[in-house]
Amino acid sequence: MKDFTLKTKLIQQLCDGKFYSGEQLGEVFGVSRAAIARHIRGIQELGIDIYSVKGKGYKLEQPLELLKPEYLQQSLSVPIEVIPIIDSTNQYLLNQKDIESGSVCVAEYQTQGRGRRGRAWVSPYVEYLLLYVLASRSWSPGCYGDQFGYRYCFGRSTGRVGC
Repeated sequence: MKDFTLKTKLIQQLCDGKFYSGEQLGEVFGVSRAAIARHIRGIQELGIDIYSVKGKGYKLEQPLELLKPEYLQQSLSVPIEVIPIIDSTNQYLLNQKDIESGSVCVAEYQTQGRGRRGRAWVSPYVEYLLLYVLASRSWSPGCYGDQFGYRYCFGRSTGRVGC
C-alpha cells in the first residue's frame, strides 16, 4: 500500500480554508517547498481543488469536513479502522490476519476501489463515505474462505446510498 501520510496531513492542515505558504507548510512538516508543491499536485490529482496564489500560498477551494476517527470509535460497537487514503477498504480487511467478524474499514478515498463486475470504483475525495464490513460465513466456503464482506458507499452531500 502506498504511503499517503504527508498528503493526508496537508489536507488536514488546509481543511480550515485559510491560506498557507509553501514555506510555512514546509516548516510544519519538515520538508522543502518543492516537496510541498509536489504533494499539492498529488492532492489535486485526487480531485481536491486547491488554489495556488503567488505571495499568499495554498488554500482549499472549499473547506472540507473530514472523518473523525475518535468519534466513529465511540459511536460504533465494532472494531473500526479509519484510513483516510487507501488502495481498497475491501482488500485491506481481507488481508488482515485474525480479524473479528463485523470489523469495519472506512476511508475518505480509495486509489484502487473495485465496483461490481470488476469495474473500477472511482469517487472524488470526501464526496462519499467508503466502508467495507467484514462478516463471517461458516456455512459456505467462498473464494475468501470463511469470510466475506459488504461494501457501502454513502453520498455525503446528496444523501445517496449504494454499494
